[in-house]
Parts: sequence; C-alpha cells; structure tokens
Amino acid sequence: MLNEEKIRLMTKAAAFESGEGKKALEMNRFYKGDYISLHLIGAWFSYTVAFCLCVSLWAFYKMEYLMTNLHKMDLAAMGKGLALLYLSLLGVYLIIQYLTYHNRYQENRKKLAAYNHILKRISDIYQSEGGGTTAEGAERHENLTGN
Repeated sequence: MLNEEKIRLMTKAAAFESGEGKKALEMNRFYKGDYISLHLIGAWFSYTVAFCLCVSLWAFYKMEYLMTNLHKMDLAAMGKGLALLYLSLLGVYLIIQYLTYHNRYQENRKKLAAYNHILKRISDIYQSEGGGTTAEGAERHENLTGN
C-alpha cells in the first residue's frame, strides 16, 4: 500500500535537490568563514580589475591633458590619491560583499534545516513501517546534511 505522506515528502526532497537546493547543498560543503572568504577574494580580484580598467579609461579620455601638463603635475600626490580612492572604495565594496554572502549563507542554512527535517520525517516513516533505514540511505542522509 502506498503511503501518501511518504510520497509527498520524497517529492519535496527530490524537488529541493534538483531545484533551489542545488546551490544550498554545494554551499554546505564549506564552513561559513571559508565560504565568505572565498567569495571575498573573488570580489577583491574583480574590484581590482574593474578599478584598473576605470583608471585606464579615464587616463585615455584625458590623455591630451595629461601629456601637455605632465611636467606640472605632482605624480606622487596623484598616486597617493588614487591609492586612497582604491582602498576606500575597496573597503566599502568588501563590506557590502561580506554582508551579501553572510546573508546568503544564513538563508541557505535555513533551507537546509527544512530539507533535513523532511529527510528526518521520511526516515521516521520508514522506521515506523518496519523497513528500517538501510546503511546506504543513512550514509546518503549524512552526506547531504553534514550530520
């Protein structure tokens, strides 16, 4: 005889695994600090490339002015100004990225807690039916939830 609740829960679990839960299950491989650090390193790299491109575009746009007034400019002060601009904008950008990835991690942990609850209910149904959980099923549950 078919257990409708078990079928409904298994369908929910399969939909989670193939849909929105794919990213959450991949993220579950990382500790929170590692997950955020990895994305902050990528954000730092992309910000640096974007900043260099913007400065290069500005320099090409002002090339005539820069070439005619190069001997009058204080290049050390210009370099310090660019470094200060780079660092201040980088700080703001990394704070925003930190908050973004921290929130994503927390949201995915909540999704995984709900998924783990579904798996627990399926396991309870199997045990109440007398089928018990197989070693393979228990191992799959441990791999997916990290418990």
